[in-house]
Amino acid sequence: MKYSFLFVSLLLSSFLAVSGSPGSHDSSGKADLQALTSPGHHGHPYNHGPADLKGSYRKGVTQGYYLGFRSLADEMRDLRRPSNIPVTSGFLKTLYIDVHYMNQEFNGKFFNADEVDTSGYDEPIENDLYGLTLGLGLGGNPNLQVRIPLSISRFEVGDLDDRGFTTGIELFPNYRINDYVSWGVNIGYINSSSDFPIFDESMTNISFEAMAESSTAYGMNWSGRLSIGQYYPSNDANDDSFWLFRGALALHYHLHENFTLLPFVRLNYSNGDVLTDSLWVDYGTEFILMPNAPWNFSLGIAGVGGHDVIEEGMEFYFSTKKNF
Repeated sequence: MKYSFLFVSLLLSSFLAVSGSPGSHDSSGKADLQALTSPGHHGHPYNHGPADLKGSYRKGVTQGYYLGFRSLADEMRDLRRPSNIPVTSGFLKTLYIDVHYMNQEFNGKFFNADEVDTSGYDEPIENDLYGLTLGLGLGGNPNLQVRIPLSISRFEVGDLDDRGFTTGIELFPNYRINDYVSWGVNIGYINSSSDFPIFDESMTNISFEAMAESSTAYGMNWSGRLSIGQYYPSNDANDDSFWLFRGALALHYHLHENFTLLPFVRLNYSNGDVLTDSLWVDYGTEFILMPNAPWNFSLGIAGVGGHDVIEEGMEFYFSTKKNF
């Protein structure tokens, strides 16, 4: 009798290990997000972790910093080198360092409704990122900009959380036609990894960039940037490529020779259904200290608006740039 009971216990344990814990799926066969992420929802021992949130549970590609969609933190600076800074004969022309913190909150539309039941889930899906970006400007004209992002991410879904790592590289060879117009080709790769399959992602992109900036003769000028690129995501939910069109405008208020105020806005549009939203806006303000000195510093805040999945998105950053 004792051995029969032991056999039945082992058989039941094996069945539960294969089929999952009770309550993790509803009557329709969909994964119950509340049951997966909230220990208090269970009437039995809770044994779920980040790995139980499969990559296929995600609806598609959601625009976010961890996917390689940067804010305008380092995209709308002066195209022209300040004329009163002497140019050295070395190959290294600029050194760039950016330290930033970003927070994004996604709603239930982040998930694939065919596989996940989010009806009882009322908590945001959060992503916090603490990052450092190193950059170099090489050569005169044409110029090659190299940027390497290194970031630690913290993902949170209900009561489940995990930390991940994001890194990549961006190459931007560009050519200045004159003091007012330049163009280039941006090639980038970024990868995010953690114990959450829904957040694991890599993104490769190539885009054409055109930039223009007006004269500074009147104490205020503007700069604009147009980008047309194709992006190649790789994840368990979707690996189809998509086109992304971006147009940005910034105003440069030269309030003092050592202080420039730089508000900016960028409109983003993508065709197809790879992204969870096809139209959204980035916006923010940057405060540039000592813009005409060999070393300049920036403090900035940027956000995301008009997005169907991103409930809140905000970034704070501190940047410094050295001209040689």
